[in-house]
Amino acid sequence: MSRKKSFHFLIFITIAAMGIYLYLDNRHVNIISAHHDRYSAEVLVDHLPITASSAINWWLENQSAILKKYHIPSGDAGGPTNFTVFAFGTGYRKEDANDMLCFDDMPSPENCIDKEILLTVGRNREGNTRFAFGNSAYIRYADGRITELKKETFH
Repeated sequence: MSRKKSFHFLIFITIAAMGIYLYLDNRHVNIISAHHDRYSAEVLVDHLPITASSAINWWLENQSAILKKYHIPSGDAGGPTNFTVFAFGTGYRKEDANDMLCFDDMPSPENCIDKEILLTVGRNREGNTRFAFGNSAYIRYADGRITELKKETFH
């Protein structure tokens, strides 16, 4: 392959990769359901944006609508202050030998999902919002600043 063709191929691959990245990070998140008790709420989605910043922005933009749609009282009104966003995966199933989360507010036997945590959201002692993903965590301060926590401090 000539240098010119190689260069054009590299440009094409770069543009295609950027397009795929932008698509995956900006596609619509479908909220399947939510379950809650006094202390925690579980939100089931088809996926989250691929970057932490986009997932955090998604939560900040959709939290109020989720609380309203699923009749979840706010933390200030005695509702949950800890939220876990799970991948809905293959849907509700019977409990089996796998690590599953089962919901008491639904009739069994098909009231369980696989525990695939995408995001946890809660408050720390100072009242700031903490966002945790698999290997990273972030704090949103009252002034709106968001800072990534060092690995050794977020467990």
